[in-house]
Amino acid sequence: MNSRVAAAEAYVQSLKTGEPSAAERAAKHLAPDAVLSTGREEVKGRDEVLKRITGQWPFTPVLIHGGWSDPTPDGDQLKVHADFPALGAAPAAMNLTFSFNSSDQISRVDQQTVMNPPSPPTEALPDFVRGIVNAALANGTPLSVAYVDENGQPVLSLRGSTVVLNDHQLAIWVRNAAGGIVKAMDSNPRLSLLYRDSKTRTTLIFQGRGHVATDEETRNRLYEMTPEVEQNHDPSRKGAALIIDVVKAQGGGPRGGVRVERTA
Repeated sequence: MNSRVAAAEAYVQSLKTGEPSAAERAAKHLAPDAVLSTGREEVKGRDEVLKRITGQWPFTPVLIHGGWSDPTPDGDQLKVHADFPALGAAPAAMNLTFSFNSSDQISRVDQQTVMNPPSPPTEALPDFVRGIVNAALANGTPLSVAYVDENGQPVLSLRGSTVVLNDHQLAIWVRNAAGGIVKAMDSNPRLSLLYRDSKTRTTLIFQGRGHVATDEETRNRLYEMTPEVEQNHDPSRKGAALIIDVVKAQGGGPRGGVRVERTA
């Protein structure tokens, strides 16, 4: 195998896995004065460059899933391209350009990380958010809800009954109609909800104001939208229908970014 190709492949293996054994192989192919340019900074010296391709960095869990091309000659340089599967908080692609010294050691790596474009703000929750939230319990990733109780104490709880009611509202069937989150709406209706699925790097954060709906139409609709396992905790429908008017949502996942901004 061409020694420069071997050098580029060793570097890529270390970059995408972070494994010490791969980094040990890559170290043999780095020049003492090697430089890594990320587009935002320059990392200089073999030891410093090696640190950046060893261990677990923020994008390491994504890089391992990339489709990495074979090193392709471009004059005296080699180029490698990678495409990544749809994931949240992840690059869409990466380009590496390798330069070499007279001993065929890597003297410079120019790294271009291609990110997905930011999403424009909207007033309505995107349809794909509806699918994520409504399937959260079945996915094993129920939403965490934060509120402030009547004593001013912040409280967190998991709410498997959380669903998207419409383009502007989330809703929770609260089994205990006299519970803390229901009482808290009288003194402080502000709520925040967090959804996180590490497997797909999906994060959604919602902010809104809650109120309890008492009309039977809304109560029945919400109860019937609630997962059956949650319904079975309250078969007599004695719970409360907590409606959340979303004023802000942000985050993203495989289908793209989320940026909802509405007048409070």
